[in-house]
Amino acid sequence: MLPASIPTVRVTARYLTPDGTPMSGSVEFRPPSLLTHSAADVFVGGPTVARLDGEGRIDVVLPATDAPGWNPVDWTYQVTEKLAGLGRNRAYQIALPADRPTVDLADSAPADPNTPHYVAVPGPPGPAGQMGPAGPAGPVRSVNGRTTPDITLTAEDVSAIAAGKAGAAGGVASLGPDGKVPAAQLPALTGAVSSVNGRTGAVTVTAADLGALTPASGDTRYLGIDAAPVKTVNGRTGAVQLTAVDVSAVAAGDAVLTAGDQTVSGAKTFAVPPSTSVNPSAANHLVRRGYVDAVSAAGTWSPASMGFSCWSFDPAASSGNTVQYCINGWVYLIGVPLHAATTVKNVVFYVPGYVGGTLAATSFAGLYTGAGAKVGQTAALNGLLTATEGKTVVLPLTTAYAATPGNYWVALLVNGPNPSNSGPGFMRGASMGEVPGGSARMPGAFVRHGRLPTTGQTSLPASFTPSTVLADSNAIWAALS
Repeated sequence: MLPASIPTVRVTARYLTPDGTPMSGSVEFRPPSLLTHSAADVFVGGPTVARLDGEGRIDVVLPATDAPGWNPVDWTYQVTEKLAGLGRNRAYQIALPADRPTVDLADSAPADPNTPHYVAVPGPPGPAGQMGPAGPAGPVRSVNGRTTPDITLTAEDVSAIAAGKAGAAGGVASLGPDGKVPAAQLPALTGAVSSVNGRTGAVTVTAADLGALTPASGDTRYLGIDAAPVKTVNGRTGAVQLTAVDVSAVAAGDAVLTAGDQTVSGAKTFAVPPSTSVNPSAANHLVRRGYVDAVSAAGTWSPASMGFSCWSFDPAASSGNTVQYCINGWVYLIGVPLHAATTVKNVVFYVPGYVGGTLAATSFAGLYTGAGAKVGQTAALNGLLTATEGKTVVLPLTTAYAATPGNYWVALLVNGPNPSNSGPGFMRGASMGEVPGGSARMPGAFVRHGRLPTTGQTSLPASFTPSTVLADSNAIWAALS
C-alpha cells in the first residue's frame, strides 16, 4: 500500500468489440525504471497490470505523476494495451496529474498513439455552450378558439372545477381514499342518531353490548326484596361489615397458627416450654434440650473456650513425647467438625519445634469442604513459619471463607526439609502405632485423618474426590479461627 502522503489517481476504462461483447486481456501501466519519492522515503518501480473483468472493464489506482517529491520530476506512464483479438498491441504515454482524481482512458488515450508521438494529459471539462435557436412552431393552430402566441387556460376554459373549490364552502365535495365524502365536508346532523356504540347502519344492541344481564340470567342471580333468606347479621341490617371482635374471635394478625408459615414478632412468654421433635438446621433455630446435650458437655473445654471456631481434637489429648513430621510432597488432611456457621480467616497448627529456614516456597496450608472443594489457602509457608521451640502458629487464608456447618479438611503440604531432623514438627494425638484408633469410623463415613494418594505435589489441588482419600496414621492437630 502506498504511503498516504503520495496522491493517487483512479484510472478506469471499458473495452468492447463492435457488437458490444466485452473484450479480454490486460492493460499495463509502466513508470520509468525506478522512481524515488523523497518525502515518503520509498522507491516505486515496475509495471502495474490491470486485467479486464467480465464486462471488459479495468479499475486501478496509480500514483499521480506530478506529486511533489518525485525524482525524476517530469515523468509519464507508458500504457500498453494487450487485448485479445487485436493484430498488435497499442502503446502510448500518459500523464496523471493529481488535480484529476478520476480519469477514464477513453477521454485521454490518443486516437493513433504512433503518429504523432505525444503524451496524453487529461484536461478539465470545457465550458457549457450557448443555447441554440428555438425550433419551428408545431402543428397547433389554436387552443379553445384562441390564437394568441401565449395562451393561459383556466379551469372554466375546460369546463372543470377549480382545485381551490374542492371541499370548500360554495365549491364541491371531494372524495377520501375510501371513495367516500369525508365527514368534515358533510353538514352537522341535528336531531338524528349518527351511531350506536360506535356502530352505524342497521344496529342491533344486545344485553352483552351494554354489560347487562338477560332476563333469564338476571332471575338466577338476583332475588326480590322479600325473597332473601338472611334478614339480619348479628342484629345488624344493611351493608354489614363484621370484625373478629364482633364474632368473639382473635384477629388473624394476633393469633398463632397451628399449621402453615407465619412470622411471630414481639416478646412471648410460655407457661409451658415449647417442644419439638425436629433437630435445628440453621443457626437461628430453637433447639431441644436433648439436642443440646447431645452436641455439648458441661464442664469440658470447647474450641470456643480457647478462641477457635473448631478443632480436630482437644490439644490436651496430644502426645507428650512425639511430634508429626511431614514427608515432602504429601498432602495431609486433618478433619475438623464445624457446628455453627462462621467466617474462617485462619488455619491453626501447634509447632513444638522447628530449626527454621528449611521450607520451600511450594509449602502451603489450605481448607477443603467435605465434598473435596478447596475454599481457602495460605501464602507459602516458608514466609509464615519461623524457628521456634514451641508455639501456636496462626496461618491467615488469602481470602476469608463464609463457612456453613459441616465437616472440613485442613490440608498441609510440606516441601524442602529433611523431615526427621530439619523440618517443622507438628503436634499430634497421643494414639500411637501403625494404625491408631483415632481414625475409627463407619464404612464410607468422613475420613478424620488421611492424605491424598498422589505424592510429589508442589501445590494444593483445586479439588479432589473424597472417596480417594487414604486413611493415614497421622493425627496432626489443627483448628480454624
